[in-house]
Amino acid sequence: MIKHAIGRLSIAVCLLALATLIPSLTVKGQNDQGEIFISSDNGNSNKKPKITVQPLLTFSDHVVIPGGGSILVRNGEGVYMSLHSFGLTPGTVATAWFVFFNNPKKCATSPCGPPDVTNPDVEASVVNATGRVVSADGTADFGAFKAVGDTTGAVFGPGLLNAKKAEIRLVVRTHGPAILEDPAILMQQLSMLNGGCPPNTCADLQVSIHQP
Repeated sequence: MIKHAIGRLSIAVCLLALATLIPSLTVKGQNDQGEIFISSDNGNSNKKPKITVQPLLTFSDHVVIPGGGSILVRNGEGVYMSLHSFGLTPGTVATAWFVFFNNPKKCATSPCGPPDVTNPDVEASVVNATGRVVSADGTADFGAFKAVGDTTGAVFGPGLLNAKKAEIRLVVRTHGPAILEDPAILMQQLSMLNGGCPPNTCADLQVSIHQP
């Protein structure tokens, strides 16, 4: 119960901060998938942000992780994500990744799944967002912006092609214990898909799914 409350409080604080930064934002409603829709009355339809809030799930079987969640902000220029991860191993390195399904209508399932990443018609792309060492309480907070067409940190694919139409997964990946004694390897752990592996073992742990 407390963990759920913390998760809701974190999301509420983030939304309050966004409303402070962008006074024209208004809450438009919430669907039965838990997405909260917010729009801006700034007169420019291309720049009006769409904001969705989604739970954090286990990567393997999509079980909701209490206390975790993500916010995704889209406009014509790109996407910004804020993700709160819970239940990680303290002292390990965790990275956050954008997985862009640029043409989700071509995915075999809805929402898109890992097999769709290799379908060329989907125009999928995996791009690094950010990384950090997990706190002593097993939490990690991530925040990153990715502009349309920016392939910096891309493992493969064209990056984000259309911020409003892409299906976007935010994936939390572990890189094992932080290798603090070697700054070069630590930097690889924080920024590369398989940084630090070996000697450690890398694996996808959590995911948050934002459909267009």
